[in-house]
Formats: sequence, structure tokens, C-alpha cells
Amino acid sequence: MKTKTIIVALMFLATGLSAQDKGTVKESFKSNREIRKAQHEAEIQAAFDSTSQLIDSMQFVLEADYLANQYGYRIPVNSNLNFIMVNSKKAVLQTGNNSGFGYNGVGGVTTEGQISNLRVFKNPKRKTFNLSWDVNTPLGTYSIFMDASASGRASATLSGLWPGKLTYDGYIVPLEQTRTFKAMNTY
Repeated sequence: MKTKTIIVALMFLATGLSAQDKGTVKESFKSNREIRKAQHEAEIQAAFDSTSQLIDSMQFVLEADYLANQYGYRIPVNSNLNFIMVNSKKAVLQTGNNSGFGYNGVGGVTTEGQISNLRVFKNPKRKTFNLSWDVNTPLGTYSIFMDASASGRASATLSGLWPGKLTYDGYIVPLEQTRTFKAMNTY
């Protein structure tokens, strides 16, 4: 009878110890999850701060991976030839393709001009940016509305005096790190 009592007592003890182990395992998973979440939030904040400095300097290039028209028809494009470049108070707008036929020598249009009416809105809570500006070029005046995320992913819609819109979708990069090729101006 004593052996049965000792066995039952050991079983309760083992069950209690295993329950404590499960509790500590759950706590360690929970603490690991909180650590990963904090690290992720810190990375997003660092990316937001970096993108914020880039936009504040007004020395960046939106290298487009896709171009879209006002109907949402998107085509993949070469980011070296399709971009919006912002350099302080000047902007360059360019489209192109690999065929090389076009007004600018790379199968598209290139124009540059002065920036006016610049407005920058930062949303620190959602970690996003909204920019708008006008560019006065020899080919006309264009309005640009750009949305950017903390990671630098951006979409800029270009509209002019004529009907139609063109949307550049890609990443913004510092002016000194751009891989773009500026072609001849179209005028």
C-alpha cells in the first residue's frame, strides 16, 4: 500500500513539474514574440526615419518598376529609364524603353523643370508620406502626387493640362545611389 501511495505521490509531483515546464515554455514563447515585435517596430521606425531624411533633403529619385495609365493598365518597365528625379528645386520626368526609338533617344520622353507648390505630409502613426508638387517644364505644367511608405516603396501620379494620367510605381532612392540614365531633353 505504501508503494502505491509513493507512486501516486510521484505521479502528482511529475504532473505538477510538467505543468510548470509548460507554463515557462508558454512564457518564453510569449517573451520571444514580444521581443520580435519590438525589433520589427524598431526596424520600421528606423526605415521611416531614413525615408523621412531622404524626402526632407529633396535629393531622391523614384525609380519606376511599373507604369500605369488612368485606367489601371500596368506594364513592367526598366527602372533605369523610367523615373522621376528630384534635385532640390528641379525635377526630371522621363519615360523610356529598351528599343531606343523616341523623342529622347531611349524610346520615350524626357523633360525637366522647376518645382513649385511643394507640400509634404508625414504620418508618423501610419509611417507614411504624402507629397505633392508642380513641375513647370517646356512641355507643360505637371502636377505630381506621391505616396510613400516607410520602406521607400512609392507611387507617384503625374497629371497635366491634358486628359490622362501616368503613374510611376517603384522605390525612392538617394540621388547619389540612383542607377538611372537621363536621356536627351524633349524640346
